[in-house]
Amino acid sequence: MARLINRPSVYHLDEVLFPDGMEPGHVVELSGEDGTGKSQYLLYLLVTAILPAAVSDVEIGGLNAEVLFIDIKYTFNVLHLVALLEQRLSAALKADDISTAKKSATEDAESEDVIESAVRQCLSRFYLVRCSSSSQLAVTLCSLESVLAAKPSIRLVMLDDISAFYHMDVFTNTESRFSLCVSLLKKLVCTRQLVLIATRTHIDVANQAFKRDAGGKSKCSSVAGNAYLSAWRQLRTHRRTFVKTGSSNIFSVTIKSANDNNIQVNFTVVEAGVKIVS
Repeated sequence: MARLINRPSVYHLDEVLFPDGMEPGHVVELSGEDGTGKSQYLLYLLVTAILPAAVSDVEIGGLNAEVLFIDIKYTFNVLHLVALLEQRLSAALKADDISTAKKSATEDAESEDVIESAVRQCLSRFYLVRCSSSSQLAVTLCSLESVLAAKPSIRLVMLDDISAFYHMDVFTNTESRFSLCVSLLKKLVCTRQLVLIATRTHIDVANQAFKRDAGGKSKCSSVAGNAYLSAWRQLRTHRRTFVKTGSSNIFSVTIKSANDNNIQVNFTVVEAGVKIVS
């Protein structure tokens, strides 16, 4: 129990998206259509989590947390993660250099070494797994029990995208595997006191999906995405809805406050990750 208590807190992961903080047991869904900035914001949260709080007495704003990232869409790019880490570190250190009038070539070289060392430390707190099917995800989640037991410092789990196997499961008539995955996620969150953040792409509940009948032939049947996701909806505790606005490269996320008021926040994707805009 002491090892769990001493883990870095992710309570202040993002005060814009989570103004009421993040507590162990929270299961957050970032939902929206394709191209609404969900994965970009998830990556931004990942960078914030694994960044250090400070480097060379310069405040960075990270959490020093260890994160397990489950890539279901096979779109995660480690080089892009490194670039984002370098951008955030460089921006913070450059701002400090300007305030203290540091401009010498020697100090610039030292700054690059500091950034390189900090990035290596960040990556040591990052764990990546990839799954190409719901059955593989289920097996992975089963094996994570021993992994998390050996690494109790992992506090945050991210998953992109929880609905990625919908069409595959419907086509192969294996929707029950997804329910199994959700039950395994629930067990991990509860027993290991994790915070889980997952993206979810909207599913057209009226979509016609093809299944195979007993004779192996394809047949068309109407499958409700609501039924497929019912177990997940029961597990999630918070939801943030993402949409694309009319402006170029401007996205919007809706946050429900503690008093049930909807708060809308606009953001854009920049070189260093995400930038909140008015």
